[in-house]
Amino acid sequence: MSTYTQPHAETSITATDLDSWPLPAEWVLEGDPSPGGTVISRSDDSRIVRGVWECTPGTFKWVFSYDETLVVAAGRATVELDTGDTVELEPGVLAFFGRGHEATWTVHETLRKAFHADSPDPLPF
Repeated sequence: MSTYTQPHAETSITATDLDSWPLPAEWVLEGDPSPGGTVISRSDDSRIVRGVWECTPGTFKWVFSYDETLVVAAGRATVELDTGDTVELEPGVLAFFGRGHEATWTVHETLRKAFHADSPDPLPF
């Protein structure tokens, strides 16, 4: 069971400052997507992380090494999963992506989301 040193955290999804979280160059397929993020809470074992993430328009590959639940605050993107499913993300959409899947993200309008990531292994962010 994960525990938290910080039992309470809050932030504005739309107004919080973000750090640069660059994509590996080989994952970028089109355009110049520029992602950034911030962590608002993390379990002591770093297996559960919650935060805010944003990315400018472009297309890139992504590998889900963790389960992710997200809610979109702004922007628009299309996520094509290796299962053949397509997920349209826009403000107000709540989505879940399972660990072990690969996806192609096409960000049409700068996308900002709040996320909850859960992994059996410590997460790097």
